[in-house]
Amino acid sequence: MFFKKILLALILGVSLFSISCAGQQDEIDFTLKDLDDNNITLSDYRGKVVFLDFWATWCPPCVMAIPEVEKLYEEYKDNENVVVFGINMAENRNDIDKFLTKNKMNYKVLLGDNKTASKFSIRGIPTFIIIDQDGKIYNKFVGFTPGSLIEWKNSIENILN
Repeated sequence: MFFKKILLALILGVSLFSISCAGQQDEIDFTLKDLDDNNITLSDYRGKVVFLDFWATWCPPCVMAIPEVEKLYEEYKDNENVVVFGINMAENRNDIDKFLTKNKMNYKVLLGDNKTASKFSIRGIPTFIIIDQDGKIYNKFVGFTPGSLIEWKNSIENILN
């Protein structure tokens, strides 16, 4: 089972693609716990651009993407109009804590679940979703390759401008 997960993650990581969702009518909301057991509700960030990184510790492309998500976070952390969240996909809290001890992740990590993944039609990880100020999905990126950071920033800048 573990090797099937690794193979699936590698296949998804190699095949990056973007799905433009500009103008999507549906607003998607969730409430998830952060690592301090606080409730984080997506709709509380209406008016901001929200970047979501759906990931898992066992997923090699997810792990490869984390430094790039960290760069994105560092670039926008002082911009009150942009928020970055990592959404871990239903892993054991102990595994997440061990992973975070080893890896630099300054952006807020939320504890995801299958219900949230279903709302966003997550079929594989990593998946990155950018939500506009109206709470609508602006762009969705499945997989990770070098150069993803540029695409994410372009989407965020397009929304902000």
